[in-house]
Amino acid sequence: MLRQKQKRQFRDEEVRALAEVGLFSAGIIHEVKNALQGIANALFLLDNEKGLNVRTRERIGDARRELARALEVSRETLALVREENAVPVRITEVLEDVLSTYAAKIDFKQIAIDRRYEFHETIHADPGAVRQVFSNIVLNALESLPRRAGRLTIHTRACHVGEEGDVRRANTVRGVRILFADNGPGIPRQNRLKIFDPLFSTKKGKGSGLGLWVTEQLLRKQHGGLRLRSSDSPRSSGTCFSVFLPISQN
Repeated sequence: MLRQKQKRQFRDEEVRALAEVGLFSAGIIHEVKNALQGIANALFLLDNEKGLNVRTRERIGDARRELARALEVSRETLALVREENAVPVRITEVLEDVLSTYAAKIDFKQIAIDRRYEFHETIHADPGAVRQVFSNIVLNALESLPRRAGRLTIHTRACHVGEEGDVRRANTVRGVRILFADNGPGIPRQNRLKIFDPLFSTKKGKGSGLGLWVTEQLLRKQHGGLRLRSSDSPRSSGTCFSVFLPISQN
């Protein structure tokens, strides 16, 4: 118990140190991100030029993939250090905005989206942070789901959260729970404890390894929480991320 507490304290100190570094360098990261975006646009135009040989196109493809990773790292870092004032946020509107952003990927993979919205109130939160959290989780699900047979269920409901989970007591926090459940291959047991570690990725060179770590830190800053359940059993596989956000930041 003491070791776990010390480990958690060390991790929190590490996060604070990283956040301070991020705040100091946020302006630089923003400028680098803009420059990378300009290079990405130039590579896109070059890739569409006629008369390029196969070898040249392969090199352009390699450059675009590496550039995409650099852009992802800069985007995730900025998301962690950027802070906005808490304002009224309608959860269903943010979810629909995220799904609209990935509509092309959803259509291409023919993924079924099952909306189960039971919470229609507003909460007070940082809208940018909430959107980033939902975006990271939805994108992870879409990338893991099989084409044509994939399904993502998004369920929102009101809840009260205390030290023992979703309960109804006088000293608990009222909020909303958002469940993202998919029928993908699931996360292997040996990776479940590492999935929220910074720089850990199962995407074999495609991801930055920051997405879920940033997601967890953003939720902490919003006084929320994140839980994971997953099964990689051939008989019944899938992953469920459970997000909690309080009604108010007070």
